[in-house]
Amino acid sequence: MPSDFTRFFLDLGLSATETATYLASLQIGPTSVQEIAKKARLSRTTTYEAIASLQERGLMSTYQHGKKKFFSAEDPERAVAHFRGKIGELQSQIESFSRIVPELQMLAGGERPAVRFFEGREALLALFRDLVSANSDYFDEVSNFDDIYEYLDSEYIRELQKILNPTKIRLRLLHRGELRRVPREHVEYCPLKPELGNFHGDIWIYGDRIAFVSFKGKIIAIIIESKPFAQTARVLFEAAWRMCGGKRAD
Repeated sequence: MPSDFTRFFLDLGLSATETATYLASLQIGPTSVQEIAKKARLSRTTTYEAIASLQERGLMSTYQHGKKKFFSAEDPERAVAHFRGKIGELQSQIESFSRIVPELQMLAGGERPAVRFFEGREALLALFRDLVSANSDYFDEVSNFDDIYEYLDSEYIRELQKILNPTKIRLRLLHRGELRRVPREHVEYCPLKPELGNFHGDIWIYGDRIAFVSFKGKIIAIIIESKPFAQTARVLFEAAWRMCGGKRAD
């Protein structure tokens, strides 16, 4: 059974007139627009428009011979290369779009969901953006430094810092593991005793939100937007902070 060339090109994104023009030109070789229009059963004006579009795609070329202009369909291999390139562009656009989905979700009108879930490399980006949107000048955090140094690369950390300048917000931090950089002036640190047990992730309390982050395997962030939950978590953090030896927040 012969291949349905028209269907192939239509499925790949060419219009019906572009497809008819390309196939007609391919069959008869370099020739005038009148001959292509006749073969494709299109008007001359429609054929000119289709040829212009195909030239932009790199699927047709033109040259002058004497006083006459000839048009020629490019080799089908060129068409394959064109469509592969379009697929690559589309994949890149989809990846770019997926990175801004959390921001788009935050713009959604109406009643905001009480719980939001993010995973992969975008998880912490979404969490940092949400911290900025909450417009809080301080937050409390429980963290495992060892996990941060093991699972987050320096490039990713710099990307996060582009969203939120860490010097612009005060932080109280209960932590496991040793700090491997110079302590920041706006951050109060209090190490957790090893006998309390180990954990892998972070807890953030800011505004009317509490967020949980897991670093092992694929990064996961869960943001719970609830004033009662945030108040409860803040009381528990305050108790742990005092037991750790930290001073009461202003």
